Order: sequence, then C-alpha cells, then structure tokens
Amino acid sequence: MIEHNKRAKPRLIVTEEVLVRHELTGELLGKLANIHEEGFMVIGDAMQEDCTYPLLLETALAPIRCTAECLWISNTGSGSHIWAGFAFLDIHPEDQDILYRLIKLFQP
Repeated sequence: MIEHNKRAKPRLIVTEEVLVRHELTGELLGKLANIHEEGFMVIGDAMQEDCTYPLLLETALAPIRCTAECLWISNTGSGSHIWAGFAFLDIHPEDQDILYRLIKLFQP
C-alpha cells in the first residue's frame, strides 16, 4: 500500500472545476482536487480502491481520456464524500498534450 505522505512528485492544486466521469457509463465520480503527470486525487463518491477505471477528465481545454487505477481511498470527514488517489495507467495519445497543458495551468 502506498503511504499518502511519501509522494515522489509534488501535487498541483486544481483551481478550476474539472469533473471526473466514468468514460463508459458517464457516471460522475467526483471533481479533481490535485494532479501531476503520474496521477491525481479526486473528491467524490462511488470509487473503490484497487480498481481500474476508464475515465474522462472534463477540462476547460478539452476532455482527457485515460485509464487510471484507484490506489487508495480515505474519508473526507464530511461523511458524504471520499478522497481517492489515482495513478495514470494509460492516456490516449492525442490527449497527452492536453494533460501537460492542464498541469502547466496549475503550476505556481
């Protein structure tokens, strides 16, 4: 299991609304909280640890289609939502540039 405090890459806080949907069903899973080139964190519900998801990140630039693994989940303390940490497994080649542009938006 990955420890939350031992991260190789700094996470960039997402300051714009980026919705995260299941690509095949369209189900809204949550909103992007932070991101980097290897993974991201979502606040939402209906996600399960150790599961692989085909996802659509709905950004203002363009949608990003990817496959990601949910590595961990944690309660937010609100009782109605969870935090979920994901690792990118695959990003559609034409969406890779959009991901890099999105990450640059949130760099200090």
